[in-house]
Amino acid sequence: MERIDLLINEYLKKQKPKILHDLRVEARRILSNLERNGKIDLGLKFLLKKSSKLRDTDVMIKICKNKEIKKYLKKKRKKLRKKFIEFLKNFKSEIVELENKKEFIDCKKVLSETFLNKDDKTLHKIRIKIKKCRYTNSQFEREFKAIQDYLGKVHDFYNCEKLLIKFDKNPKNAIKNKKKFIKKAEKERIKLLNLIP
Repeated sequence: MERIDLLINEYLKKQKPKILHDLRVEARRILSNLERNGKIDLGLKFLLKKSSKLRDTDVMIKICKNKEIKKYLKKKRKKLRKKFIEFLKNFKSEIVELENKKEFIDCKKVLSETFLNKDDKTLHKIRIKIKKCRYTNSQFEREFKAIQDYLGKVHDFYNCEKLLIKFDKNPKNAIKNKKKFIKKAEKERIKLLNLIP
């Protein structure tokens, strides 16, 4: 929890998207390992929930090139950031036993099906499972991270596509990029599936 406290303090001072990303990664790492032992940190779980839209907005500002959309996103980020900072000022860790011990994720099973024919929401759910696999399988962390990153790009371009449609703009490039990253994730999935015993 020491690293979480450091990252919270750093974010409160600088409010940089990279620090928020690092804070969320560390929170997920801790939660994955707690879950493996039948526990959960309610504070960290809430931190992830409270920061999710802010993180998505930070990413969308980077990848959506349309000026009108960027302006909309920056205004949205300002409001989300203000709420999140208030939450962080009162953050408390609270580790409790899970009532229904979740079954440990079978990472080989997660990798057993192709990504190519999945819809956007299913791919996002798979990405969440891949993250847990990454944080609990140190020997394959780099490989899981590659898949996670590609599926993250898929999700980012899906969100960009939705925004472009909302603003009556052509989503062609967002769709093209999304498909490109699905193919890259699929290539990594096949490689890793052959490595896992």
